Amino acid sequence: MRRHAGPGALAQGLAKQLLPDRNYAIDSIRHPVEVEILRAHAESSGHVFNLVWVDSKLEIRFDRIVARGRSGDPTTLAELEALEARERGSEDPNAQQLDAVEAGADFRIANDDSLEAFQESIQAWVRQNLAFARPDWDDYFMGIARVVASRSNCVKRKVAAVVTLEKRIISTGYNGTPRGTTNCNEGGCPRCNDLAPGGTRLDECLCSHAEENAITQAAYHGVSLKGGSIYTTFSPCLQCTKMIINAGL
Repeated sequence: MRRHAGPGALAQGLAKQLLPDRNYAIDSIRHPVEVEILRAHAESSGHVFNLVWVDSKLEIRFDRIVARGRSGDPTTLAELEALEARERGSEDPNAQQLDAVEAGADFRIANDDSLEAFQESIQAWVRQNLAFARPDWDDYFMGIARVVASRSNCVKRKVAAVVTLEKRIISTGYNGTPRGTTNCNEGGCPRCNDLAPGGTRLDECLCSHAEENAITQAAYHGVSLKGGSIYTTFSPCLQCTKMIINAGL
């Protein structure tokens, strides 16, 4: 496939299938373009790409090939040497370029011992080098606030607020028209639907602000906000700021 579709074809197809919330181990990387594609994909999604070069002595590899007895494998050490020479470098830009891949390796692991020893080496490397990125609490709650904002029905701006206490969410709110009335995006707010300039016709706006809704939702359910924190996706207005202060946030 590399010869017909280019050296990066396999990596490009694979990158489209990688989910952002998982860690992956990818083997048989055989061209530096594949390394570039996978590394760029990881970095663009906030992840870390580590290229691990696993190698063993030629004689050991040959003994393992003979032991598995697969059709088409080299039958002599000389055949294996010739095959690996072709795979390590070629004038064909689409062919395998293992020497270039090895040169870009971030880590190296020897596989000259038993399978059990190799597995232990891999597990030790994972424990030492695999990065588990976790957001801090502020980033965590702000991320949730951005999701809450997607529920807003305001046609001018989507804003959300999340109220927490002792690292627990106790109330959320997003901007929009009051409970039981026509949604803003369905014509419920004349000011927003007329796209009035900022700061004008405020007395006609029927949308409640996100901070206001988060605070009143807590009051509606009899939940105290005293001593909590509020995360907002937009700077609160003066009225909401006064409500935040008086709510004990």
